[in-house]
Amino acid sequence: MCGRYLFDPTTGEIDEYWQIIADVAKKQEKYKQQEIATGEIFPSNNVLTLGANKNNEVVPGVTKWGFEGFRKGQLFINARSESVEEKKTFSKHFRDQRCAFPMNGFYEWNSKKEKFLFTAEDSVMYVAGFYRMHDNVAESIIMTTEPNTTVSPIHDRMPLIIEKSDIDRWVLDLDFAREYLKHDMNTFEIMNVESA
Repeated sequence: MCGRYLFDPTTGEIDEYWQIIADVAKKQEKYKQQEIATGEIFPSNNVLTLGANKNNEVVPGVTKWGFEGFRKGQLFINARSESVEEKKTFSKHFRDQRCAFPMNGFYEWNSKKEKFLFTAEDSVMYVAGFYRMHDNVAESIIMTTEPNTTVSPIHDRMPLIIEKSDIDRWVLDLDFAREYLKHDMNTFEIMNVESA
């Protein structure tokens, strides 16, 4: 499970996406009400994601992390890659509206409630997801998969990481995305952050 992640808009290509969104926000009223979270990201925060526009170009946008559930206060933040198309709540949106979450790392906790940060060598990683429109709000979900050798000693799930070169195909090509659900995950740098 991925319940928190790190987003620093001043690093690498994330800064480029951040500047594009900032420019759009100056022109479009709807973005002015959507402050994008930075630092440690929590469920229900407004986040920067990459998705397809009307011209099938992959561009940055703003989504709220989490699908509102059926009960008051319920929020679905993750979807299992192994069963995403079997779940009525997720299947259509996975097929039609995939996105990617740029981030600097993700957090997981072990059984002792110790918090660990997993980061990539080049400081930016991309995580697979999808989104939906609900009550005129774009809501997004992070996809999870079986853990790799770095994560498995800490937690039994991890985010589905997308290679930067595969983002366009993940977003635009359903057959490619279905195959990517079985993709082996690279290893990461790991740091014990603090006890929760």
